[in-house]
Amino acid sequence: MKYYFSLNYGYIFFAAILFLTCACEKARVFDKNLALDKEGWFYNEQKSFEININDSSTAYNLYINVRHTDEYPYDNLWLKMTTVFPDSSNQINNINVKLSETDGAWTGNCIDGICFNSVLVQSNFSLDQQGKYAFILEQDMRINPLPYIFDIGIKLEKF
Repeated sequence: MKYYFSLNYGYIFFAAILFLTCACEKARVFDKNLALDKEGWFYNEQKSFEININDSSTAYNLYINVRHTDEYPYDNLWLKMTTVFPDSSNQINNINVKLSETDGAWTGNCIDGICFNSVLVQSNFSLDQQGKYAFILEQDMRINPLPYIFDIGIKLEKF
């Protein structure tokens, strides 16, 4: 009888893990990272991400993904993000992506000197038009090229 209950708990545990994994994947709408030049990220180097939005009634969270070395000399990363809407209008925002705490500890996950951050930059917002959006990222720091950044990306999840 004891074996019967432990077997059922095993199935329940497996089903819960499977449910949570599927639930997380359903929330993710888009997640893509693009590599940057080995020399550094130049001012004129734009990274563009195109996303099709079919449901304009859904609320979203927007994250900026950054992969950098622990030699990156700043605690943040200033970006210029241009959003191009399906009707071809656009909006430009300056975004401050926090990469470390005030004590110098990196905010992301770091292994062997490489850090990955996924930083929430906009929460519970809507994309009111159906169709193709483009999010264009450019570095907006005071150094050109910007060293020690390997990848930049965008992640969009349902709120």
